[in-house]
Amino acid sequence: MPEVADFFLAGECTDPGYRNVRDLAHHEDERVFIEAAWRRHAPFADAHSREDAKNPFNERSWEMYLGVTLPGRGLSLVRPAGSAGPEFHIVSHAARTWIEAVAPGPGDGPDRVPEPEPNVVNAVPVEKILLRFTKALDVKRKKYAEDRRKGIVSATDAYVLAINSRRIPHAPFGNTLRYFVQAFLPFGPFAVAIDRHSHEIVDSHYQFRDSVRKPGGSSVSTTAFLDPAFSFCSAVLHSAVDCANRPDELGRDFTLLHNPNASCPVDPSVFSWARQWKFVKDRLVELA
Repeated sequence: MPEVADFFLAGECTDPGYRNVRDLAHHEDERVFIEAAWRRHAPFADAHSREDAKNPFNERSWEMYLGVTLPGRGLSLVRPAGSAGPEFHIVSHAARTWIEAVAPGPGDGPDRVPEPEPNVVNAVPVEKILLRFTKALDVKRKKYAEDRRKGIVSATDAYVLAINSRRIPHAPFGNTLRYFVQAFLPFGPFAVAIDRHSHEIVDSHYQFRDSVRKPGGSSVSTTAFLDPAFSFCSAVLHSAVDCANRPDELGRDFTLLHNPNASCPVDPSVFSWARQWKFVKDRLVELA
């Protein structure tokens, strides 16, 4: 087997995360982790992975994390020929499941999710956070259509969008319900009803929310998983991992939301170790 070159390249780069992990002594643990992961992932990576990682670093390291974690969980990866198509696919139960990785950033312009200010109480811009997830799915919907047109992805293939939210301010921490769930199903803020005489909680529920409003005034749907236009997406896999914030057991951070209207559902056993949710009869149900 040919020797694998080191992941990090010398020279200028625009991504501070890449530069810090590569150059700073106190990031040695992260550097060692990335280099070890790269040696395992390199056969599945495209020819430009190392150079592209200079910006954005988190997106390439997320692809690498998937490429190491899934085989570590007993799944066999297949890299498509050339650079087109999703990152790779797995074959389970005689079915092919494509994995498309994306790591959205904070956005641009009025839609941008601001960094929290230190030493002050910050209002979490929930709607702007949800827009980062809805945008990621919509962009990949267009790419999926192109991959279908090229014959890379088949109508009988399952498709999992693997979203890493580490670069979206506030998003890794969530609130009462993970933001990526709120982005694709009509769940709004958590509400409780209190008896005004006994002061006891008598009811609790998530308010209905089927859209969020952009700063410019237009609305964006948060019901993709109830919309036939998004039936191509079998499930969304979510994580907020990065090389400095990762579990000891790789993949323990994975959460899947299954699309109840998927044209090609993914069998839950494929991701048996992960936490998994499905929308059933207007309720969010955790799969055993």
